[in-house]
Amino acid sequence: MLVKLKKKKYDLIVFGVTGFTGRLVFEYLITHYGLYNSKFTWAIAGRNKKKLEELKKSFIHINPKSEKIDTFVADSFDSKSLDTMTSSCGIIISTVGPYIKYGLPLVESCVKNSTNYCDLTGEVPFIRESIDLFHEKAIKNKCRIIHSCGFDSIPSDLGVLLLQRYCQKKYNKVCNEVNLYVEALKGGLSGGTIASMINVMKYVDLHPEKKNILNSSFSLNPMKKMYKYEQEPTLRSIRWDNTIKKWICPFLMSGINTRIVRRTNAIAEFSYGDRFEYNEMSSFKNGLNGFLRAFIMLITLGILQFTIKSNFLLWILRKMVLPKQGEGPSDRKMKDGFFKMKIIGKIDRVAKNSVTIIGKTDPGYSATAKMLTESAISILLNEDKIPKAYGVLTPASGIGLILIDRLQDRGISFTIDEEMI
Repeated sequence: MLVKLKKKKYDLIVFGVTGFTGRLVFEYLITHYGLYNSKFTWAIAGRNKKKLEELKKSFIHINPKSEKIDTFVADSFDSKSLDTMTSSCGIIISTVGPYIKYGLPLVESCVKNSTNYCDLTGEVPFIRESIDLFHEKAIKNKCRIIHSCGFDSIPSDLGVLLLQRYCQKKYNKVCNEVNLYVEALKGGLSGGTIASMINVMKYVDLHPEKKNILNSSFSLNPMKKMYKYEQEPTLRSIRWDNTIKKWICPFLMSGINTRIVRRTNAIAEFSYGDRFEYNEMSSFKNGLNGFLRAFIMLITLGILQFTIKSNFLLWILRKMVLPKQGEGPSDRKMKDGFFKMKIIGKIDRVAKNSVTIIGKTDPGYSATAKMLTESAISILLNEDKIPKAYGVLTPASGIGLILIDRLQDRGISFTIDEEMI
């Protein structure tokens, strides 16, 4: 049964559709749900009216009526325009980043007008600010503010939730140690992603007192629910993993994903246990070839981190290698993208079961557009099946397993493995 949110003029508004990922969300909605359907009404928004009109025309080949979709002109620094937009809908999808620069006024407006919100941020300082400023107000106004609804951190957060629910049912215990291994990944790097990483570094430079947000493993936990022990240090080098019998090295997105999963646990009164450990890493085959690939990945991550801190090297990288903000890979490259992850759970140091997550498209773009859109639609249409929680939440604590069902139908699979490896 479909249960919809309290009715406003529109059920859903996508803010930031003229950006690369926003355009993909628009295309996804038109392709899979149409401009007009019996389930929900939607509109688009951005700060440039001309670009919005041009965007609508560009989708006539998919839907001849695309020009007729309603639009809002809103600016992240114009509170009146944001209030007009957020008071008109049940939920906002925001693709406007870097979020540390543009995101907080929109979150504030959503909370003020009791409007739900989903984004795809991977910016830890922004999420911490959102929690500190708006969590209690969002609870009071009964709205859900859900960050990180893209490749970071849907697979991690929902995959761990699925594994824990399964193990609780099978063993009457949850896993006190869980690791995610990225087994395969092919996808483009966006200008927006790089811009977000740069802005996070700049934010910390301007606010040295916030540096601990990036250093603490539990920096997104509720302040009153910090763990009483030290988390195992994040992997920073190459290592042999005896559980999977492969070489492992750091995974680029582990910094955001691990904190989201830990926040989920803390919000749920430590349902995974108050000594729950979670880490993520990239895995490579055994032997010399696997070791060399892990070594190359480690060097690449080091160069990227060093380059972002150097204005001169960053300028060269932007000019010669990276796409500009708002740009991304071609349709063909996105279709050639894929990802495969395995989440392994241990109970008392013994590996029990695993969840395999597979996506057959670019993880950071087309897959992220699917995840973000279906996150919002889950809240919009399936309120009877999502957690009865409000505030600044995570995908697992704010949406839950119903989102996995929706993603399974869109080519992103979550499979419980009876045989662990």
